[in-house]
This record gives sequence, C-alpha cells and structure tokens, in this order.
Amino acid sequence: MATQRWVFSFVVLFAGILCAAAVYLPAVASAQASTQLNPFFGADLTLELSPLYPRPGETVRVTARSILVDLSSATLEWLENGKKVAGGVGVTFVDAKAGALGTETTVTAMVFEDGIEVRRESARIHPTELELLWESNSYVPPFFRGRALPSAGTTLSLEAIPRLKRGDGSSVPDTEITFTWRRNGYVVQEVSGRGASKVTLESPSLFGVDTITVEARTSDGLFESAASVRIPSVEPRLVLYEKHPLFGVMYHNAIPPRSFRPEIETSFTAVPYFAEALADNDGRLVYEWRVNGNPIANDPARPNSITINARGSSGLALIELALSHATNLFLNSFGSWTVTLDSGEGGGGFFTNTIQ
Repeated sequence: MATQRWVFSFVVLFAGILCAAAVYLPAVASAQASTQLNPFFGADLTLELSPLYPRPGETVRVTARSILVDLSSATLEWLENGKKVAGGVGVTFVDAKAGALGTETTVTAMVFEDGIEVRRESARIHPTELELLWESNSYVPPFFRGRALPSAGTTLSLEAIPRLKRGDGSSVPDTEITFTWRRNGYVVQEVSGRGASKVTLESPSLFGVDTITVEARTSDGLFESAASVRIPSVEPRLVLYEKHPLFGVMYHNAIPPRSFRPEIETSFTAVPYFAEALADNDGRLVYEWRVNGNPIANDPARPNSITINARGSSGLALIELALSHATNLFLNSFGSWTVTLDSGEGGGGFFTNTIQ
C-alpha cells in the first residue's frame, strides 16, 4: 500500500513538472524570438567628426555609425543645439558649422523605430586652432627672409602655439595642455608631456623626409587639436656674392652662373646656406677654391672669401669652390661661376689672388 502511494505521488509530481515546462518554455522561446526580430535591442550608435579637429567657422560633417544596425534603412533625426536640422530614412550624416573660439555646438542623432526613439547620441564641437612653427639651426646670412632649412647634422626647433578658449573667453595656458610629439607616426616620449610646447629634434637624415605631428589636449578632454608638417632634408647650397670695399658683402645681389664685372680686381664671398655652422667662416668648414683649375690659397681668418686680379690676363675666370666639414661627413657642396673681369691692357696670363 505504501508502495502504491509513493508511485502515485511520483506520477503526480512528474506530471506537474511537465505542465510547468509546457508553460515556461514557450515563454522563453517567445522572448528569444522577440529579441532576434528587434534589430535595435542593445543597438550601438557612434558619431564621427570630419575634420576631427575643426577650426572656427569650418564646416564639420557628423556621421552616424553602427555595427549592429543598418542605419541606411533606419529613420534618423538630427538636432543642432536642440533644433532639428535634418531627418528621414537613411539620413546618416549632417553638416554643421563650427562657431568661434570658445563656443560649443552640440549635434545629436536619434534613431527611431515605429515612431519611438530607441537610441540617441551627441557630439560636441569645440573649435580650436594649433599653429606649428619650425626652423633649423643651420646657417643663413643676415637679413635672410626665408626659413633656415635642415641639412644632415643640424637640429630642428619646433614650437606649437595652441589657441584653446573656454566658454568664458579665457585661454587655456600651455601649462594645462599635454603635448604629444610624433615623428613619422611614432611618439617621441622624451620631449612629450604637459606644457611641452617647445622642443628640439634631430633633423631628417641625408635626403630624408620626416613628418612631425603634435597633438594638444586638455586633461579633461574638452579641448584637443593637432597639427602636422612634412620636413625634408636639403643639401647645403653655396651662393657667391661680391664683397664691396665700402659696403661689405652685397647680400642683395648674388653672382649668377655667368656674369661680367667691370673691375680689374674683385673680392668674392661664398655663403654656405643651410650648412651645419655657426657662421660662414666657422672653423669646422673647409673651403677649397680653384680659379681656372688652379688651387687658390685663402685667408685662414676668412676662408670663404677670395680676391682675384685680372690684370694682364684674358679676364675670363672659372671660379670653383668645394665645401666640406671637419666632423660632419655628410656635408658636401660644390659651386662654380664663370666671371668675366676687365683685364686692363689685356693678356693671356693667369689670375692672381690677393688675400685680404
């Protein structure tokens, strides 16, 4: 009798489990099916800005991206500072105009399903400016209007000038900005850091080209900007000038490859543009002069200057100059100039050199 009761209880219990399973399993299956059929469940939404660091007044394209949802068939609505500016099926981007320095523009994208908002994302546009200045420590003559270009063996001086303004109109000081310097995409850790707006780097290698990038951002991430410059290495260039007895070197008038000088005796000075040197007569520079193929001695105090006298010669002078460096084996330059001087009474002898 006890055995019959136990068997009966087991049958009742098993039947109850089957009934509960019959009710629960369809509910679970129904919930799973609903999740699979709703593509917006847990949908991701990101906004991308182009350009990434807009300047004041620049047009910014804001694009919506999603990995899980096909936005091209979804209904989107766009707001700019709370005002609707665009919307519709597949409207995945909108153009906004950055304001002045210190202003903020908020662009919001909303995704709808059956008229119900299922996802929203906002992007804030803070216009910034970042200027990148640079020059080399290579040699250029006085009053040179251009930039000192880098050659092998020289160094680069760079300065980032950020213009980041808060909403109250105050500028963010350099001491509150973190500067990240990169050479050809790689971080130069030793010069990067907070307040590191001025740095010194090695110049590109011989015939090389470096891309230098600086990124500036505040610690709160509210402001950030970037600037980049492509810097090629150049070969030093020899330029010849007349050295006037009263006015000195005539830097405003370089001697062309072929020229005529009405004087019988003329002094010339060579300037080694972009060479690794502190001055044109730097003791590390080695000048080797030739006139019509003959080596010409120069003054050790002014090795880059030469004086030639055409009296008694044909007046035609082929001036050649080779430049090298005592320690920088990559520095080599050559120049040649054909100069016709007044030979006085005429003749066919050699030119003479007078050291001055």
